[in-house]
Amino acid sequence: MSRGNPDMMLNVYNTRGESLDIRIRLARPDDAPQLIALLIKQHGNNYPNRQFYDETAVRRNIEAEILHFSVIELMDGTLAGMIGADEGNVFSGSIVFFLLTIDPLLRGFGVGNHLHRFLLEHVALETYTSIYGYCLTLDTISQKICNNLGYRMTGLLLNRYIYDTTAENLVNLSLPFKRTHLVVCFPRIKQDTGILYTPFAHVAYIGEVYESLGVAYRFDNHEETKPKAMRSLLTITPYEDHRYCEVMIRETGHDFASILGDLLKQYGAREQQTFNAFINLNDPGCPDACRVLAEQGFFFTGLQPLSGDYEYMIMHYAPRLPVPFDKIAVIPEFNKRFSYIQHTYQEAQHDRKN
Repeated sequence: MSRGNPDMMLNVYNTRGESLDIRIRLARPDDAPQLIALLIKQHGNNYPNRQFYDETAVRRNIEAEILHFSVIELMDGTLAGMIGADEGNVFSGSIVFFLLTIDPLLRGFGVGNHLHRFLLEHVALETYTSIYGYCLTLDTISQKICNNLGYRMTGLLLNRYIYDTTAENLVNLSLPFKRTHLVVCFPRIKQDTGILYTPFAHVAYIGEVYESLGVAYRFDNHEETKPKAMRSLLTITPYEDHRYCEVMIRETGHDFASILGDLLKQYGAREQQTFNAFINLNDPGCPDACRVLAEQGFFFTGLQPLSGDYEYMIMHYAPRLPVPFDKIAVIPEFNKRFSYIQHTYQEAQHDRKN
């Protein structure tokens, strides 16, 4: 629920000494057409969540306070920037900040930080376990904003969605084939992870992430003593236009290897196909799921932490598409974790060759 709708008037300057008067405010349902226009300018027509192109859906979700936006309004009423927050995401109990979009007219005026902070201050966040941001790895500005606001990098979501290279803001950029995002997290009401059934190889990285978030955690690494469920509880979400699948594994059962084999048989041979798997670290079957995934070529890419009732580990697989580490840009504060993930990929490649 939003905390009222006060506007913030600012006179901002760029490095050339030019000034501009802007208003930052919460979006209203009637802003839907301009929000969609900003989305298309930034992302073209390939943004994976299709409801954001639907004016009726955007209006309805703003009215219902499922979607929240703060916007930059010029003095003539034109919207020239936005950032959104979505509480209707798959990580129940959390809220995701997304679509930080700044019109080229405002680049260099430092408005992204104001836009993000305004939404943080005017959307009630007390009920959420955490706040996530998905920062494009081409965009170190949004990474700096999130780091300065207290977010911490926890992982990478590699090779997700195909770029629309006809989008106005993407023309003439040297792009990897698919978008890759950093996962950044800011803890809210969840301050204890519960028991984590963590693959031993990544205990140090995982512990460091939770230390940086300032939350309590406990490891149980006695993998052989943990009973496994009879049947897996998971959700597979294919994004056909993007040749991409997300696999949400809440509970690993005896049938997991068979389910994974069927999934890879159905999709794995397609050109540009990629997968990201989220494995529940609170499930005793987690180490076994990670072993089965690793045998098929998946490798560790970090965490999606403090997600409602559960903690998730991320693993990635790109059977026929390069992993674009050479095209990933991260700020110095995130480089240690990025380097660790890159190293896990190199180790996985070496193990598969031998």
